[in-house]
Amino acid sequence: MAQPSSSPSVASFEGFRAWVDDPTIISTPTPYVLAAAFAVAVLFLFQGQKSTSPIPHLNPRNTLEFTDTHRKKDFLTRSRAMLDAWFRDHPDKTVRVIGDTGEVTVLPPHLTNEIRNDPRLSFSRWVYKGFREGSRESHIVQGVIMKDLTKYLNKVTEPLAEETALVVEEQYPASDNKAWHTTHLRESMLRVVSRVSSRVFLGDEVCRNGDWLNVTRNYTVNGFRGAEELRLWPGPLRFFAHWFLPSCTRARADVREARRILNEVLEKRRALKQSGEVEFDDAIEWFEREAKGRDYDPAVVQLTLSSAAIHTTTDLISQVMMDLCSNPEIIDELRQEIVRALTEGGWKKTTLYSMKLLDSAIKESLRMNPTGIISLRRVAEDNIRFSDGTFVPKNGIIAVSAQNMWDPKTYDKPNEWDGRRFLRMRETPGQENTAQLVSTGPEHLGFGHGQHACPGRFFASNEAKVVLIHLLLKYDWRLVKGAPPPKIQHSGFSLSADPTIKLEYRRRTPEIEI
Repeated sequence: MAQPSSSPSVASFEGFRAWVDDPTIISTPTPYVLAAAFAVAVLFLFQGQKSTSPIPHLNPRNTLEFTDTHRKKDFLTRSRAMLDAWFRDHPDKTVRVIGDTGEVTVLPPHLTNEIRNDPRLSFSRWVYKGFREGSRESHIVQGVIMKDLTKYLNKVTEPLAEETALVVEEQYPASDNKAWHTTHLRESMLRVVSRVSSRVFLGDEVCRNGDWLNVTRNYTVNGFRGAEELRLWPGPLRFFAHWFLPSCTRARADVREARRILNEVLEKRRALKQSGEVEFDDAIEWFEREAKGRDYDPAVVQLTLSSAAIHTTTDLISQVMMDLCSNPEIIDELRQEIVRALTEGGWKKTTLYSMKLLDSAIKESLRMNPTGIISLRRVAEDNIRFSDGTFVPKNGIIAVSAQNMWDPKTYDKPNEWDGRRFLRMRETPGQENTAQLVSTGPEHLGFGHGQHACPGRFFASNEAKVVLIHLLLKYDWRLVKGAPPPKIQHSGFSLSADPTIKLEYRRRTPEIEI
């Protein structure tokens, strides 16, 4: 589960949430509000000044272009090629681009450690830049992830395994060990991850509530789509645009439905707690404690937590499954490691930690397909000059290129998937800890780096391992014969697993009962 720190799309989605989740926003805009917003936007469009920065610009706006819309749309399809070419020819040079969120100064990877904890660079201002400044629920979600979810990992492993066993049987039914069946990987994995995540966040009753599962899946899809669409609009026009974009309208409906479902759950819980009959220990209670009596929206915080978990974890597991099917020779070795570890330790956090080959395979898939081609996006709160002489003015947006993850100077044969790569690194003295899936550093920015590295990566790692264990022990998997090979999808700064891929599966008898 990646929080905004690790994903451009997730973080922009946070800003989108600030619009659609706010219960104080009227459901229909008045003509006066729209007219005022439009007038402000028009003034904004015609008062922009051409930048005088000496930093090279890959796709500058032409003289007669009054907005960045054309540049943003072009960048959506050409971003990877543009930045790959630049850093191949200028590996230590900063460059500017007009990306899907506006102009960004992209720093070379060697500056990662210099900026990762710089207090003059604001992560939160980037998350909400161009939308609205902050959201009252965000600090509650952050606190719960860091304080409760990570601390709860040892207790949550067995419930994760129980729920995974149930939902995997539902999503991948097979009556015998001979017939092959076909599944749309992304769609089925979305249902698995939303159910398993909800078991931890909301308990076994709500996680099997069909209405709630539909809301969390739909809100994740509509939310990210809405964020992508809004990023193409100039900041002042977003208040105008979000009323009419179908994805935003659907997301508002999702929030209303989530409030209806959770209000019923909360009323029942309060009655039970007052009677002293039951104690709860899940995300509903964690949020109550973290709020400390302050007013907050339970539906919004649950949707925020679920969306972060569902989007990134679904993508990661899907990518791992595609890579394993493309490299099936490693699967038997993975199964042997899994069986040995579970036989010795059972469903515990330490058992998952001991599965070093599985950990390595997941980290390699994340290296090949992180959530973005950049990381560590920030807004400068003052004029800043970095050690290489790069100057960024106050309010400028910066990011660090993730190019190290595909650089032959960093990794041998970086364009080839090698599931044992990080296992070999962990066996090298001095790299025992840095090569773990949850470890971050300039060479692997899959979960970001520094004080804003993804706080949910420990839970995401365990959840991904539990799901993969069930998939690998209970089924054989293969790519559909004759189908095009999986291709990583590029959209602006964001990367994602191929959403079109179907896999074939066949039931097998697991070596141990799980």
